[in-house]
Amino acid sequence: MVTHQVEIERKYDVSGTKKPKLKLHKLEHFTVGDPVEHEMSATYYDTADLLLSRAKVAVRRRTGGGDDGWHVKYEAGRARGELHHEPLKTAPTRLPAALRKVLLGLTLGEELSPVATVDTHRTLHPVLSEGQQYAELCLDAVTARDERAGVTRAWTECEVELTRDDLTEKQSRAVFEAVEKVLFAAGAAPSSSVAKIARALGQDGGDTVRVVSPADAPGNDAAGSGAADTASDTSGTGAAADAGDGRGTPEGADPKGSTSKGTKKDKGKKKHKGAAAAGPGQDRNPSAPKTPKKSTDHAGRSAAQDRESEGERDGNAPVAGKDRGPAREKPAERTGADVLSLMITRFTDQLQRWDFAVRIGAEDSVHQMRVRSRALRSVLQASRGFLADETVVDMEQRLKDLARVLGDARDQEVALERLDVLLEGQPSGVLSAAAKADLKEAARHLGTDTGRAVRRELDSAPYLQLLRDLRALGRGEGFTEEPARVSAKKFSKAVLGAALNRVLVTATTTLPAAGEDVELSQMAVDVGERISLPGKDPRQTAAAFDVLHETRKAAKSARYVCEALTAAHARPGKKRTRAAVVAKDYQDDLGVITDAAVMEEWLARAARSFQRTGKDRYAVGVLHGMELTELRNGMLESAEILEDLVEDLKDALPSRD
Repeated sequence: MVTHQVEIERKYDVSGTKKPKLKLHKLEHFTVGDPVEHEMSATYYDTADLLLSRAKVAVRRRTGGGDDGWHVKYEAGRARGELHHEPLKTAPTRLPAALRKVLLGLTLGEELSPVATVDTHRTLHPVLSEGQQYAELCLDAVTARDERAGVTRAWTECEVELTRDDLTEKQSRAVFEAVEKVLFAAGAAPSSSVAKIARALGQDGGDTVRVVSPADAPGNDAAGSGAADTASDTSGTGAAADAGDGRGTPEGADPKGSTSKGTKKDKGKKKHKGAAAAGPGQDRNPSAPKTPKKSTDHAGRSAAQDRESEGERDGNAPVAGKDRGPAREKPAERTGADVLSLMITRFTDQLQRWDFAVRIGAEDSVHQMRVRSRALRSVLQASRGFLADETVVDMEQRLKDLARVLGDARDQEVALERLDVLLEGQPSGVLSAAAKADLKEAARHLGTDTGRAVRRELDSAPYLQLLRDLRALGRGEGFTEEPARVSAKKFSKAVLGAALNRVLVTATTTLPAAGEDVELSQMAVDVGERISLPGKDPRQTAAAFDVLHETRKAAKSARYVCEALTAAHARPGKKRTRAAVVAKDYQDDLGVITDAAVMEEWLARAARSFQRTGKDRYAVGVLHGMELTELRNGMLESAEILEDLVEDLKDALPSRD
């Protein structure tokens, strides 16, 4: 059986080879129980290409300690946690099928093999207050062997993990601050490590990690200095020398995938003079000891090198022969193929990571996975001409099918969220508690059904093949010769320009004449049947809704393409970037109307269900009427919103290159 635990912990590095002297009797407001010693060994598993490590997921088989068995440690959005499964009685070294299924979207069925063995001597101190345990303070002396490279590394670290899940934020902070004060006094510092496996594989070093063997391994200076076994040796530069971007962590959007809810704009006015949002920063602990940093830019160049380059650009290049050293070759200019590969690979990485999050039931995971599937479609649509036509058609359809399954589940989430808002806004006494409970139960039931459909889709062979094909596409399979011929800048302008042009074309779509037969979505047909607009028959009303809905999707696509280009450090030009911001701003206004349509359709289905089961339909009727009014008012404003969008986009876009 798989058990799920959300971790609330902090880790700290300890320099040197000796056990730190922790003055635990000085712990403020808490006491420490008798220490318990554990000898633990964990074998970590991954694919040949370290696909799990790249997704910040670690799979291990642990023996010793109090939790023998299989563990899957992960980061999913903002959540960090761990899955546990007892070892199989007949085959304790075989990964249980339940965990294999959870990992399927990351491994794509590839076999897992041992990549590292980590042996830990743990001293565990229970942190107590008023007779209750609040946390565990673990002091770990770690020896890890990289099974593939044949390198053994060692380090010491501390970990504080809360053991109660009922603590308030203030209580949790008090525990950490009390323990940290003692740890920092003993010379510990906040850990730079993501996980033990990262350090075992030389991906996450730091000054606390020592290379123990072999003697000629990079970073092992024991043979030269003879000081590796002394307490004064705190450099541990070996792992740092081996450290690289082995994790392959993709640049992610906000884990919550938040799209800021903009305020309603004044109609007929020029608006949307937005500014770029600042990127998220890392939390810093004010009580942690500060260490000097070497100033470098993202390419690893020192500040002195930058000043030197600036001098050359200013015409103050140093005289030839003055200790300049060998001339550096100018890096090759990036091409459109490089950028396109990065865009597709980034979104595919994120799609797979959110696949894992969906499988473990992480909050907002269905929404985020749907966003990534749409983002990939957006990149493909904007890159026509740079990709083989048959590749675009095939991939688009398969991603659309995936998004449809995810969309059904997401619509239920939106309905449930909106339902809570509507119910809370009702005056006291209008709706009975029983009626509210019936509505919430109906929403949960429908959500369960759509959740099962999502899991069936993720376990299907066609879906797994889609992921494999997307990874192959990210490697350039399916590219035409064109992206390799153009510069990164020219490519960026072309694809974002195509995405923005789609917004303009969609927003200016001419509505059909009365009685004209046009293809309509089912949601639009439902809207046309339930509301009436002045001067429009039901099919014209439906067509107007489809234009609005498709324009919103086009605006989202432009946003996704722009974000992908930014993440790939490609520059489509200030005006096109500004235009993408304009499109994003209008996306929220249009979303209010489409969300009302989703909620109205859900309430209509709930009413039919209540009629069949004999439940009271009064509450459904009240809310349904409110949503119909919201939807109609939004549709009455939609033409003006689209006109403003087109005008503002044309103003933002460059007239010519």
